[in-house]
Amino acid sequence: MRYIATGRVHPERADIRFNPIEWQIPDYGRVVARCEASQITVVIEATAIDGWPTAGIAAEHFAAIVVGALGFSLGSGYYVEVLQVMEEDGTPHVFDVRPAGAAPDDTLGFDPNGPLFHRALQLATANVFFRLALRDFLRGLKDPIDCAMYCYRAIESIKAACVFKAGGDGWEDMHAALGADRASIDATIKRFVDPVRRGSWIEAPTTDANTRWQMLVLTRDILLKFLDLELPIEQPVH
Repeated sequence: MRYIATGRVHPERADIRFNPIEWQIPDYGRVVARCEASQITVVIEATAIDGWPTAGIAAEHFAAIVVGALGFSLGSGYYVEVLQVMEEDGTPHVFDVRPAGAAPDDTLGFDPNGPLFHRALQLATANVFFRLALRDFLRGLKDPIDCAMYCYRAIESIKAACVFKAGGDGWEDMHAALGADRASIDATIKRFVDPVRRGSWIEAPTTDANTRWQMLVLTRDILLKFLDLELPIEQPVH
């Protein structure tokens, strides 16, 4: 199958550009990446790709190889964002900023979102642990490659907040405060993170969309529990 992925190299104002760079990979296929005025295009011709979402992840991976090498050579902080993938028949698919579950309307958001937004804003302003946990959670939402790492780091921030408050020194402070479950965290997220934290990417288990969805749901729920603990919803007075 042939896919064409397009996106941007940030910051766009840097006017990133490079001539076509081609990979011929045995048992995989052919990949070509090029960039003009920070607009990147990646063409993938590979039988191993099982659909456009996988093609988008692969395109971002190859683009990041080039951009990483270029940024290193220039001492400049660049990063890649793939926005759209076009299938061989011309069907375009735009990547959303909101991951969805099994059903398209199954999202990680809240309805209504207004009251929760104001409580999250208040706590993020006052609590550095929650503030940094939100930052990592949002990074996990848009980064399928490092989703597990960002989710685990967000949970570690909440753990640190609970330890700081309780004066303890371990995960049990968070489990006790939030009713969290170590076995769930280990099975859903930590086992994907441990090899990466050791720098052994090749040993890291692969993930799919459903696996990453479960990571994000668990992380969101822990963040919500901490928010409810620190800023409980005010109950109406009868």
